[in-house]
Amino acid sequence: MVVDIFVDTVKMELPIFVMATVTERPFSRLIKASKILCGVLCAAFEIAALVLFSVGGFIECVHFQVVALVCVVIVINIIELVITFLPIGPSHELKDICDIVFRVCSIIHLIFSLAVVYVGALKIEDLRKKRTESWLVKVLIAYTVWLLLSVIWIFIFSVHKHAILEKRKRGTSKNSERRTQQRTEKKSSAGRWSVVAVSVLLFVGTLFFTVASLSG
Repeated sequence: MVVDIFVDTVKMELPIFVMATVTERPFSRLIKASKILCGVLCAAFEIAALVLFSVGGFIECVHFQVVALVCVVIVINIIELVITFLPIGPSHELKDICDIVFRVCSIIHLIFSLAVVYVGALKIEDLRKKRTESWLVKVLIAYTVWLLLSVIWIFIFSVHKHAILEKRKRGTSKNSERRTQQRTEKKSSAGRWSVVAVSVLLFVGTLFFTVASLSG
């Protein structure tokens, strides 16, 4: 499930990276394809985890809790895939609503996946009884804080993007639009690379914590 968390986080951050790097307008198909790919990967990891916990028995006292949480994660992931497959284009009036619902589902997906990892990790550390201070739990706490920062970054970018789109919808005269476009060309290029840098940093950090959690 740690890998599922990584893929779900990438699924939320990848559209930001695509919009910052791809200058051509029809990037919606690329974003949709990335969401579908990540959703399918999440489903594969979740089903594998469900089979492992069910067949292996995991730990008897937390077996039901973990299986129930994984089932909830699978249902949420199916909802995300259904939203992704909806025939809604970039100019559709329901596009904004679907994007919001998708992000909310992704965050809920992330929370329940973390719950599965925490329940399993805490029980494993209780059975070990070797260390009073668990390295794995510390890594998971740091991982959770890092994921929170990623979610905050995604929220800030979404709000900024929505504000820009609203300004474009309001519209201005052609002359003023050309002037503002010339003024913002340099700023937009600098801002684009800043977005790319933050996205890459968050991706590398998420990958690091994923590997650390798996090795712990």
